[in-house]
This record gives sequence, structure tokens and C-alpha cells, in this order.
Amino acid sequence: MFEMLEGALKRGLRGKYIHIDPMKAIEGLTADTAYRVPKPGTHSCWNILHHIVYWQELMLKALRGEAVDWPKNNEKSWQSDTMSKNADDWLKLVQKFDQGLIEADAQASRIESMEGLPAWPKVPPFAAIMSIAQHNTYHIGEIVATRQALGLWPPPAYRETF
Repeated sequence: MFEMLEGALKRGLRGKYIHIDPMKAIEGLTADTAYRVPKPGTHSCWNILHHIVYWQELMLKALRGEAVDWPKNNEKSWQSDTMSKNADDWLKLVQKFDQGLIEADAQASRIESMEGLPAWPKVPPFAAIMSIAQHNTYHIGEIVATRQALGLWPPPAYRETF
């Protein structure tokens, strides 16, 4: 059973049969393009990716068996207008996202229990990884829609395949 769960979780993390690979959704974005918003009051791709990474990191901490200080609300996960527009910061965020996907994939290979996690008592490891995949999938869709609204979709390297 764990092998079937592992395969399904790994496919979900990388968008297989659900959407595109999450890394392809952000491919070709620069700090400048990632910061743009289609209209005032909407999130930028940068805001959305920051939100994804924020929650992905908390869930990965729980999977590693570390204590997690779960926030009381969602405010911390959404960056304010004062966020960096620095190209290095954008690249670090993208790398953090990719590294989190790699770690979640590795965690999917180590599922041995259906017991709840110490930092997330009612959530077994497979459900935590599934939560990462589902949360990422939802927000990757937002990134694609934002890119479409900005005329930045599909990414240049994939225009021939769409």
C-alpha cells in the first residue's frame, strides 16, 4: 500500500496528471515579471510563490519531526508591498521552492506509518505530503492565471508545446 501512496504523492508533487510541473509554471519569470500584478489588489506571482513556500516549509518541518509554531492566521504567509524586488531574492525563493519539492519527494519514499505527526497529531505523513501537493497545485493554478492575465503565458521555452 505504501508503494501506491508513494507513487501517487510523487506524481501529485510534480503535477503529473493534474497540471504542469510546478517548476515549469514559474519558469522564465524574472524578479521584475514575478513582481507584476494584473490589477491593483491582486497578488503577484512572487506573492503567490512566497505563500506556497511559507506553508510548504511548515509542513516539511512537521514531516521532519520538528516542532512547528503553526500561525493563527494566514497573514504572515502573504508578503506585503514592502517585499524585495531583488533578482537574487527571487532566485533564492525559486530554489527554496524546488528544494522543498525535492524534500517532499524524498519524504514520500520514507512513509512507514499511518500515525499522526508529533507537530500535526491528526495528520499522518502521507496526508501531510498530500496537503503540500494540493496546496501547491491550487496556487500554481493562480500563478498560471496571473501569468495569463499579464501576457506572460506560456513561458517562452514552452510556447511551441502549448
